[in-house]
Amino acid sequence: METTSDLTLADLALPDLTTQCLIHDLNNIFQTLMEAADLLSEDPGWEPLSAAIFRSIERGKDITLSMQTANHVPAPLETILEKAVTFVQDSVALHHGPQVGFTCDIEPGIVLRHPWGWERVLLNLFLNSVHAMPRGGTISVRARRTDREFEIVVADDGRGIAPDLLPRIFQPNGSTKIGGGLGLHIVNSIVTSEDGTVRAANRETGGAEFTITVPAGSPVTRSASA
Repeated sequence: METTSDLTLADLALPDLTTQCLIHDLNNIFQTLMEAADLLSEDPGWEPLSAAIFRSIERGKDITLSMQTANHVPAPLETILEKAVTFVQDSVALHHGPQVGFTCDIEPGIVLRHPWGWERVLLNLFLNSVHAMPRGGTISVRARRTDREFEIVVADDGRGIAPDLLPRIFQPNGSTKIGGGLGLHIVNSIVTSEDGTVRAANRETGGAEFTITVPAGSPVTRSASA
């Protein structure tokens, strides 16, 4: 008869606690940051910074929550967009960056089943636009749904994409940033995993434009009235 002392760690098939431990440690960090932000909020001069820290903490908590569940609660595109825009505005303000504005034209009733993934898509596109507009500018977002597909278009009035970079814009480290970047590669990876496509182009009026299309029958989108 085999006893417990005869078993190896592999035989015991202990659960992988890596993710759980990571989330536990991150929650401790969030708690410390919340206490610091709470102290800052008592001084009117630091209140805007405190609010930005609180919003970043909430975003961090959303990330850890997405790591714990496979079934994500669907969210309206407007809600996802608002979170991404707020994060970019906080980041620009904290770094004393140029003035960046947003114009949004979103068809009502679009609900996405993987809000965290789509927030990452929008966030990376926005940050890419900010990088392309060192003197500031405007980022426009519009979204439409037809019988056949769902479409999001993100455009800016920055310096555009170099022609030689366009064919490899979504490749890993296919960036003009110092040290390269993965932002657009992440965008492409997430959109592809959702059975969609993303393409990049230069606007005739100047700046870059990214168009995302997802089949209307894809499980990642549904109408609010469905």
